[in-house]
Parts: sequence; structure tokens; C-alpha cells
Amino acid sequence: MDDKNKDITKIKDMFWKALFLLYIVFIIYLSVSKPIINYSSFKGEDKIVHFVSYFLGADFFFMAFFKKSKRSYFILFLIFFLLVPLLTEYFQKFSIYHTYSHLDMVASYLGAVCGSLFFAFKYKAFN
Repeated sequence: MDDKNKDITKIKDMFWKALFLLYIVFIIYLSVSKPIINYSSFKGEDKIVHFVSYFLGADFFFMAFFKKSKRSYFILFLIFFLLVPLLTEYFQKFSIYHTYSHLDMVASYLGAVCGSLFFAFKYKAFN
């Protein structure tokens, strides 16, 4: 691999890592701040939002760290990512804008699992 391709690969890796970290900061911010959108059109709509948010987060995570980082960094960030739904729901206990919900946490973890499976199928199909 020549220097130009190495530079492009390095930039792509940094892009995905920055995108993942910014996305997690955004998710945490949305979890504890005043809601931007009042999404209560139908019962369970917030569960869909949780599912989709963590589905995307899982895909971003694997794009950023799968086979691009040392194993220890990958595991460290995986643990961090897996703690985010638990911590954000816990922090919502202290928020005046949100309420703690086990079902929100379940929807978040289901989204993360489905996002991980999506990445695995995508990785296998294109590599």
C-alpha cells in the first residue's frame, strides 16, 4: 500500500471515530436536555427513537473500531458503548424533562444488537 492510500485510510478511520464519539455525545445530550421535538404522536414512539438511535450508534461504533484499533481499545470502547443506554436512563432519573424507563433501555439495547448484526452482514457482503 502506498503512502497516499495509507493517508486516505487513516483519514477514514479518524472520520469514523470522530463521528462515533460526536454521535454518543449527541445521544447523551438529547437524553438529559429539554426535548427538541415533542415526539408523542403514538404510544411507543419513543421506543422507536431509542431503537433507531442505538442501531445507528452500533453501526458507527463498528465502522470506527472494528479491525481498526488494538483489541484492548476495541473492548474498552465496546464496554463504554454498552454502558451508554444504562447511564443515560439512570441520568434521566434526575432530569425534569425525561423519565427513567426500563423499556427505553431495552429498546436501546435491541437497537444496538440489530445495528451490530447489520454491520456484520454488511461487512461480510462487502469484504
